[in-house]
Amino acid sequence: MSNPGPELFKAMLAFQSTNPRVGKSGDNPHFRSKYITLEDLTSVARECNKHGLVIYHYMDGSEDGSDYCVTAVAHAESGQYVEARVRLLYGKQNPQGQGSACTYARRYGLGALLALCDTEDDDANAAMESTGRSFQPDRKRWSEPKADSVPFDDLRSPEEKAKLAEVERKAKHHDSWQQDQGAFMAKLTLGLELDYYEVASWMEAKGNPRPSGMTQAQRRKLIATLETERGMNMFLNWKEER
Repeated sequence: MSNPGPELFKAMLAFQSTNPRVGKSGDNPHFRSKYITLEDLTSVARECNKHGLVIYHYMDGSEDGSDYCVTAVAHAESGQYVEARVRLLYGKQNPQGQGSACTYARRYGLGALLALCDTEDDDANAAMESTGRSFQPDRKRWSEPKADSVPFDDLRSPEEKAKLAEVERKAKHHDSWQQDQGAFMAKLTLGLELDYYEVASWMEAKGNPRPSGMTQAQRRKLIATLETERGMNMFLNWKEER
């Protein structure tokens, strides 16, 4: 839950008006790229304190037994706050797997709340590595991102974005989508660096529901498929042939 208000938004606007820059100290050996770590984000987020904002994290659960990491940004004087809930996806049920999931959830939640997100990701890849199912791209079909590359979504015109958003808005959503959306999108767009709308179109072309219309189990299966070389190549082949 959140309790936003004008005082909170004024303080967040003051913070964002400073045009905060986040460094990239993390190193992804698989894609030979740099990424923003939780520490990088936290060091910049501390500047929020100068504007009367407090950042905190806590763990929460749900009736279905899922664990969540909740990140909150609160205005100290008014008590107004906003929260981001990210479901924890454990690669392995051990301290390393749990720690990786928590780090990723805190990073994703904090970056989303403060609009300090990055197009290149670390923790999702690290979390996948902890499962023993790390995706190894087919280098013949999967090119490494260039340092000056632009995310696919940024290449769309405002009209295209609006049209795609309208299609998604009218689509039938499963009851689990609201709670699962953050974790799924993190895995898909940050971990696998794929475009949601393209994956949704691929699913519909195969006679399946869009991810938003799937059950939680079906979305997990979709991610697991795309984490494999065979599954990724099936998707890339479809993109080239359509």
